[in-house]
Amino acid sequence: MTSKLKTSRKWAWLTMLLIGVLSVGTISCDDNNDDNNTVTPEPNEPVETEAGWLIGYRTRTPQGLVWYMEVNEELPAETDQSNAVEIGFNAQILTFGSDVWTWNGDASTITKWEVDRTTLDFSVTELLSIATTGISGRRVANVFFSETQAFITNLAEGTIVEWNPQTMEIITVHNIDPLPDLGVEFSFYTEQVIYQTSDEKIMMPIVFPTPNDPSQFPSPEGAMMAIFDPETSSVVYNRDDRMIANHSTLMPDFADGSFYMVPNAYNSFWDPYLNMTGRPTAMGVTRINPDGSFDPNFFVDLRDFVDIAFLRSQFFVFDQKFVFSYINTADYQYPESYDDRFDVFSQPAKLLAVDLITGDVSDFTGFDIDGNTVDLAIFLGTVEGVNYFSGYSAADGQGSLLIQNGLDPMTVVTIHNGDNLFQEVAKLW
Repeated sequence: MTSKLKTSRKWAWLTMLLIGVLSVGTISCDDNNDDNNTVTPEPNEPVETEAGWLIGYRTRTPQGLVWYMEVNEELPAETDQSNAVEIGFNAQILTFGSDVWTWNGDASTITKWEVDRTTLDFSVTELLSIATTGISGRRVANVFFSETQAFITNLAEGTIVEWNPQTMEIITVHNIDPLPDLGVEFSFYTEQVIYQTSDEKIMMPIVFPTPNDPSQFPSPEGAMMAIFDPETSSVVYNRDDRMIANHSTLMPDFADGSFYMVPNAYNSFWDPYLNMTGRPTAMGVTRINPDGSFDPNFFVDLRDFVDIAFLRSQFFVFDQKFVFSYINTADYQYPESYDDRFDVFSQPAKLLAVDLITGDVSDFTGFDIDGNTVDLAIFLGTVEGVNYFSGYSAADGQGSLLIQNGLDPMTVVTIHNGDNLFQEVAKLW
């Protein structure tokens, strides 16, 4: 009995061992078969680009000026309109942080876009209409306070729209005192570029040319700055009677962060056609305090240093030096008729840098780039400490994206052969 029991236990153990070996072999074979039958590897995850540079520009067509925008991993040597998004005729690009919006001036709508960080393709995410507020036109004066708070202004109508760029909703429509009646008619009278002040208000330079009727003067006279307080929904219109009128934008001094208010090109028409005896200068420059007020301790009359017949373009202020193009009084005499005053725009202009502290005057050659002359340069913005300008050369109709090198010649980054200008440059990520 003992011998039979031992034999039975031996066979039982061998049987279990054999079953285990067969089981392992079967599982191994099944695994191999699965591998052979499902050879489809998992696709690699798309790789995000290290950076996303947005550029916006316009192209002249027989139908008008069409606006485009494109995003590249780095700023390209030349625009690629075939891979850009067309955003229409009366359009404007708005950016803040990594977000992009476009304004449609015909429909009075704001479109929010998303940029795929792997393909750099654009897609529309949301749409906000502000048509009911009465604000329209190719450009809007907009300022971002944060990712969730922005303002669009129309002082002529006494309307400021506070909106949420993230949720794409109108927060509040502020009804305020409209632009004051100056007693005369202008071809334009508006705010164009607006800024946040140091105390979280909005400052808006108000621009206007000489009156349509040269026998009349605005009352009261002087440069104008509107200050809007979102907390109280109120606006104050401040005046500086040291200068007759001002440019539509403020000139930031990239060296120290100061803001300057300078003349607009139409200021040049006050002296030759209107009796300016006892009136404010047409060529004044004043400093703007961080809260938007006029600095009472700073004022410069450019005509104390330069015989200006026509101030053509205002480019920038750098290290307290104001760079502009002008025509000397010895080189030009205005037509007798006030209606013919715009003839001056066809005349060649010279470039100067005037030190706003010392009054020293020097020629400016920063737009003579690689043998080509940039006739027009508009400040676009500062990205990672670098100042970018939109340049235009009338000789070849070529637009260019420029980097400022102080008062030295600028550097061309991107060329646009669409016979016009850049509107936006931004690093989204």
